[in-house]
Amino acid sequence: MSEQTRGGRINRINPLIHQIVSNSLLRNSDPILNKATVTHVSTSPDLKKSIIFVSTLEENKGSLKSSLEKNRTKIQKILSKEMTTRNVPKLIFEIDNTLNNVSRINELIQKVKSDE
Repeated sequence: MSEQTRGGRINRINPLIHQIVSNSLLRNSDPILNKATVTHVSTSPDLKKSIIFVSTLEENKGSLKSSLEKNRTKIQKILSKEMTTRNVPKLIFEIDNTLNNVSRINELIQKVKSDE
């Protein structure tokens, strides 16, 4: 099967969830969430759960995780109002550490280049 026909419904729903959650983070009264960015959304095929990967340039990853959990039900309600599907997935927030890994890899590359 081609990638486009397999999982076509999820490929349309993930960007929608991404946009709704991103907008609700921007409009949130919590300043920690205003600085957060949704990097990736992964929704199960049965629409039971959706894992939202969130990143920030701030160093306070623990307070970001607690703020996300504290505001999860509010964001869930916004999502259920804006989605037109029968099932609305339960949101699960995860901290995306990709930026930290990229900077660490760049540091190692620079160290190897300077050692040569």
